[in-house]
Amino acid sequence: MSEVELSSLAGKLRRELKSRAKTRPVDVRIGKKGLTDNVMTELRKVFEKEDLVKVAFTQDRDVRTTLLAEIEDKLVAVSIAVTGKTTTLYKPLPSRK
Repeated sequence: MSEVELSSLAGKLRRELKSRAKTRPVDVRIGKKGLTDNVMTELRKVFEKEDLVKVAFTQDRDVRTTLLAEIEDKLVAVSIAVTGKTTTLYKPLPSRK
């Protein structure tokens, strides 16, 4: 799935993903050090097994927005739900052969 397709997810799919995201526990917490190599490694590990990743931030709004944009760019994922200091990212699972 390309980046363009991710940004324009169908309404029905987006609703289903948001519903799953509500009950999902936080997978990765981003602390005061921000977006480190270890955080990116953990995000990649979760995306290898799951199509959704729930991330909790401790930073203020401006920093969270910047970090979220950076994560989306580096991982080619899309944010489907942002609630307070928590966001859920979606990236389709790679097809297995």
